[in-house]
Amino acid sequence: MYHFFIDGVLLPVPPSRLNIKIKNKNQTVTLSDSSEYNLLKSPGLSEISFECLLPNQNYPFCVYENDFLSADYYLSLFERLKTGQRVFTFCVERGEYARSFFSCALEDYTITESCDEAFDFKVNIRLKQHIPKKTVIIESAADSSGARVAQVKREVTAQPQDIGYKVKSGDTLWAIAKRYYGDGNRWPEIYSANSAVIENAAKQHQRASSSNGWWIYPDTVLNIKGGIK
Repeated sequence: MYHFFIDGVLLPVPPSRLNIKIKNKNQTVTLSDSSEYNLLKSPGLSEISFECLLPNQNYPFCVYENDFLSADYYLSLFERLKTGQRVFTFCVERGEYARSFFSCALEDYTITESCDEAFDFKVNIRLKQHIPKKTVIIESAADSSGARVAQVKREVTAQPQDIGYKVKSGDTLWAIAKRYYGDGNRWPEIYSANSAVIENAAKQHQRASSSNGWWIYPDTVLNIKGGIK
């Protein structure tokens, strides 16, 4: 069964369809002989879209992590993400172990309310992939005469170090790995280095286990080994 998480919050009814548009920025130009040439460019930001149902009553098919939450709870979450200009993690869970994580921003959403829907809400959501900026320094180069002849770009890199990180609400190990390693798929390294702390926090929250780091809790302090701030 599908489960959809937005900023760590489980949607009560999994959408029946998920669309992921892999965008491109290639450009076709017409040459002087009227032939066409395709200029290949770096890929654009992917877009994710789906429609979700937000019930205002607890139907048998709804799934909540704890108690029933009204549609207003989720609408408030969407508003905070949009107006706060926040980057967050969108997660799709397929069964117990197949999970996909995306670092996203909330591009736009449309709310539909109808008396035919028993005062429930339907929301069309569009997310856009987020890629963090890289810091670049531009330096002027000089030839043997001292004249400035070129510019050299270089990325600013920091030295890896052990970083203490306190988990916040909505965090995932994938998002933390993406932030400090630049690669969310390295989340097992964080779990391996902090498994005792993570499992202890899960037990304090009445869970038998963290499901290999799937469940992490605010105020848990993790040691990010060899991370880059």
